Amino acid sequence: MSDTQQTRCFDEALKAVRRHLMEKGNRFEHGPDFEGNGKVLSSVRQTTHMYEGMGYTKLIEFGDPPVYAALERGHREIHIFQLQDPCIQEWVEHQEGTLSDPVMRAHMLEKSGLRENDLPVASRPHRYHINEVDGVFIASTEEAD
Repeated sequence: MSDTQQTRCFDEALKAVRRHLMEKGNRFEHGPDFEGNGKVLSSVRQTTHMYEGMGYTKLIEFGDPPVYAALERGHREIHIFQLQDPCIQEWVEHQEGTLSDPVMRAHMLEKSGLRENDLPVASRPHRYHINEVDGVFIASTEEAD
């Protein structure tokens, strides 16, 4: 596979992930703050391995080294990523704003090449809690009822 084909596959995979996360009805919130004494999570790969050890199944991981992974256990989803976009990183790191802000949603849609009417209504809306630990971001859903 050529570099151009790999880039196109990576871009399409990222677009599909964003479409899933941004389905209408999903909500994003800041999770609890993590205060550690040093480097706990060093990378997406190491964090993914940790969650696999807790019984999660890896669905997808991409990038070399990985910059994104999705895992699940039952109805619970875990998305592990390292942010590449400084605007989105600022939005996620600052606790003052809402993570479902319409301006940031519009930015994400634009970056993904998506429009609001491209997004389905979530069949089972998720509430994602986003935490940052040592530069690794973890978006997890609440346990299903």
